[in-house]
Amino acid sequence: MIELASNALTIPERVMLLTDIPYEQYDAIVMLINQASASIETEMRRRLGKQSYSERVKPTGSQELILSQWPILEVRRVEIGGRELPPAAYSIEDGGVLYKDDGWPWRGYPYGLAYDPVMTSKNVLIEYTAGYILPKDATESEPATLPADIEGLCMEMVSTAYSKARSGGGAGLRAFSISDVHWEWAAETPASWTAVIERYRRVI
Repeated sequence: MIELASNALTIPERVMLLTDIPYEQYDAIVMLINQASASIETEMRRRLGKQSYSERVKPTGSQELILSQWPILEVRRVEIGGRELPPAAYSIEDGGVLYKDDGWPWRGYPYGLAYDPVMTSKNVLIEYTAGYILPKDATESEPATLPADIEGLCMEMVSTAYSKARSGGGAGLRAFSISDVHWEWAAETPASWTAVIERYRRVI
């Protein structure tokens, strides 16, 4: 039996609940969920499941420090040049941003004839937890937090691709077959799908 990937954005039972796909195709649906989930994350340029990260960042001197993952659930440690920063010195903002009133300092050295400052190192270290609780990981104490439109996109991609593959056609995404799944976003991809991608896409 094929297992759901760690980043699977829905579960087979939910897909089958909304379609007429027989249970005998369970493994095929799992395969499609895994592939669709990976494709969505690639297009959004971010990971969606709740995970822990240790990230070094090059600050720009501004008050906002943008991390690669969001939503930020917890910041365990922040170091600037090897010195730990107290939690009261910063706050968590939307979109994976840490805000600091007096700015995030950067290190640089003069370079070239004009002696322009050049950043030399990622001198800020952040250890944090970010992401959503996925449907497959949900419990009574920690229910799923993945936005419904993201899970809905994954479910629609799976059911549409399954139907078209069975009929020999293609829709929205090119180059698909159940035996050798390959998702390729195309110009004819439904606008509702790309709207979800753009809503949650990383912009950095």
